[in-house]
Amino acid sequence: MKKTRYLLFGLALLFGTSCSQDYRIFVSPLGDDSGDGSKKNPFLTLKKARDTIRALREQGLEKPVTVYVRGGTYPACPLVLSREDSGSQNAPVIYKAFKDEIPVFTGGQELKNWQLLEDEAKLAKLDPAVNGKIYVTNLQATGISDFGDPIAYGNRPELFCNGQRQTLARWPDSGFVFSGPARGKTELPSVHGRGRRTQEGALEYLEKHQNRWANEKDGCLAGYWYWDWSEGYQKIDKVDPATKTLYLKEPYHNYGYGDRARYYGLNLFCELDQPTEWYLDRDTGLLYWYPPAGVDPEQAQVILTNVNAPHLIEIKDCAWLTLQGLTFQESRGSGILIRGGENCRVTDCRLERFGVEGIHLEGGFGHGIEGCLLNSFGYGGIVLTGGDRKTLTSSGFFVENTVVENFSLFKRTYEPAIYASGCGHRISHNRFRFSSSSAMRLDGNDFLIEYNEISQVVTESDDQGGVDMWYNPSYQGTIIRYNRWSDICGRGGANGAAGVRLDDMISGVQVYGNLFERCGSVIFGAVQIHGGKENVVANNIFYQCPAAVSFSAWDEKRWLDHLDSPVIRQKLYEEVDILSPQYQEKYPVLRDLRSNPNVNTLENNLIIDCEKEVLRDKNRINIYRNNSSLASRGKGIEYFCKPGVLKENGLQPIPLAAIGPKNNKWIE
Repeated sequence: MKKTRYLLFGLALLFGTSCSQDYRIFVSPLGDDSGDGSKKNPFLTLKKARDTIRALREQGLEKPVTVYVRGGTYPACPLVLSREDSGSQNAPVIYKAFKDEIPVFTGGQELKNWQLLEDEAKLAKLDPAVNGKIYVTNLQATGISDFGDPIAYGNRPELFCNGQRQTLARWPDSGFVFSGPARGKTELPSVHGRGRRTQEGALEYLEKHQNRWANEKDGCLAGYWYWDWSEGYQKIDKVDPATKTLYLKEPYHNYGYGDRARYYGLNLFCELDQPTEWYLDRDTGLLYWYPPAGVDPEQAQVILTNVNAPHLIEIKDCAWLTLQGLTFQESRGSGILIRGGENCRVTDCRLERFGVEGIHLEGGFGHGIEGCLLNSFGYGGIVLTGGDRKTLTSSGFFVENTVVENFSLFKRTYEPAIYASGCGHRISHNRFRFSSSSAMRLDGNDFLIEYNEISQVVTESDDQGGVDMWYNPSYQGTIIRYNRWSDICGRGGANGAAGVRLDDMISGVQVYGNLFERCGSVIFGAVQIHGGKENVVANNIFYQCPAAVSFSAWDEKRWLDHLDSPVIRQKLYEEVDILSPQYQEKYPVLRDLRSNPNVNTLENNLIIDCEKEVLRDKNRINIYRNNSSLASRGKGIEYFCKPGVLKENGLQPIPLAAIGPKNNKWIE
């Protein structure tokens, strides 16, 4: 005990002696956990720094603590921070990059010892044109024993070369092919005229090229099996060249399999024929790779994701704790979890190349993400779950000045840059782009979505929006204002894509002061409203869109039938209670929920070079006031944001210069 007391006394002297000074602990990739944590003798791990802070707190030492993390690369060992690791408002705990240095925590394993493939039996299975171009290394010799699963959530290894994602061997090399008829034994009913489908995964294939898949031992398929908004991955059970049939393993896709499904094959050794493609033989531990042009495997940084923990950092029930300026990379799972607690922050951090997601905020109050860069995710970017919808208590969560791009790379739909559920989140001054998925999915109340840039999302699917809300008329109070939505058109399927999509009964949303440029396609305008009411679309600029707004009206019977259905009644009266004083006072429109379906308001919008003002409002049941249509005459959208031009056309100012991320160190 005496030794421990003397050590802690020494630490107190070392880390700070005046009442105003914070405690300072240093961590370095050149450090040693047997050191004292000083700048001269830093620790090696965050875990040691955490344990030192715990020891200091147990002795009642209440001062701010800053853990300075020196630049360099650290192997990522999942770290859990708990209530005992908390700070307070006057004595926060900060894990911070040392000035002008970049510490990187990686869950990947660098691969070396590459050899040209000379195994004649293996080469015989490949296109002769790749002879002399395929390299191989032994993962077991590198110390990797967990080979994961090519399509498993959270345990899917990925290969990166100099930071660029490599392609699991596939065919076709890009895009999709179409199947012939579905050949499952059990016919399922057609839905909305989409066509026939079967329950079992058995599909006719149309290309002779695919006969070679019969010799593959762990091939998979990725496809949109029935709907253009619902894709899935399946393992191949067998390939029958005689009947040209692909048989898939269970579990089958929940919507079944339609005729002319679009799909591609992956994890196929025989398709290793293009630069960046790779394949892992899980029986031998040999990884085969076709390097990008001009890349010498022994000189490049080639990394395979190895850590498969759910998160690299877990912050549970903590208060006043901040991660600042740290970089987290290459894991099969997700990056950071903050669960419970209050006022925790992820600030100026970079998260890249994760198999699942970036940052989760779950419960607690006042947590925030600011100034971060999130790039390259198999699933979504950020998940916000907080606040109390029953009492309409705000979470106090915010995401601001953050960039999320190249997300939904593996799971291609419904994996947005931000998925927000609960009550009272603020999402402001961010940039979301480059994805097959929506940028945001909102399930809840009183969200403020403002000053964001959203572009080039929903690039592969159909019947989606840059932001999506769906099927719950109690989701009230959301404001979507002063955002810039660009180039959101979908793949040109049956419906198209919109910038803002309010789907199936979403009501009481305000869409104000936004810029929509080249958004909408097929039967969707830049804003698409499907069966909702009391939505207000006002003071927006629509530029070169097929239509400003589109409607899919519900007749009164359909509206009332859904309101009286068990599913919607549960949403309205069990999950929350829209008859409660809180709901009735805050959302007075709910007092008249059963009346006047489909009545929404469009007013004071400026519509430029759009083919139509409105699509699919045949009965003109909505309210239209003071909307203006102009030709651009070659002028860009920025011209029409000038205060004088807006005023001349009856609009209030739109703060174009304020839109997008500010003070983000990773993009400046």
